[in-house]
Amino acid sequence: MADVLAIVGSVEFVCPAGEAIARQLVVEELTTRRPDKVVSGGAAGVDTIADEEAAKVDVPFAAFPPKERRWDGPNGFKARNIVLSNACTRALRIVCAKSRTYGSGWTCDRAERQGKPVRRIVIHPDGTWTDSGWPTTVPDQQLPL
Repeated sequence: MADVLAIVGSVEFVCPAGEAIARQLVVEELTTRRPDKVVSGGAAGVDTIADEEAAKVDVPFAAFPPKERRWDGPNGFKARNIVLSNACTRALRIVCAKSRTYGSGWTCDRAERQGKPVRRIVIHPDGTWTDSGWPTTVPDQQLPL
């Protein structure tokens, strides 16, 4: 089975070093675990960083931007996030601690309910970050979506 990594997260960072930290974390993930493909939502911030850095290390990348700027509906953010969670075999979320939206969190929550490993990183305004790490075990069965 191909290793398809969803990389999702904040579109902007409040701490001055936030974007640089996010880029460093994406590069580390791409070079140490080398996925077969990266998927993301096509937004600014972490999604764009994932696209740029995947290209630098020759990892295929696919973006799934929503067709409409609304949560519900067949072409909105929720539908796009379902596509992302279905397409990936694991997910990485990198967010600013001051983020006001939860779309990437919703995507990762759904991926977990599908039995997929999820790593969550929160970058704080002081330039530090917390990292859940990759889970050491994955549930044997999928949970209800």
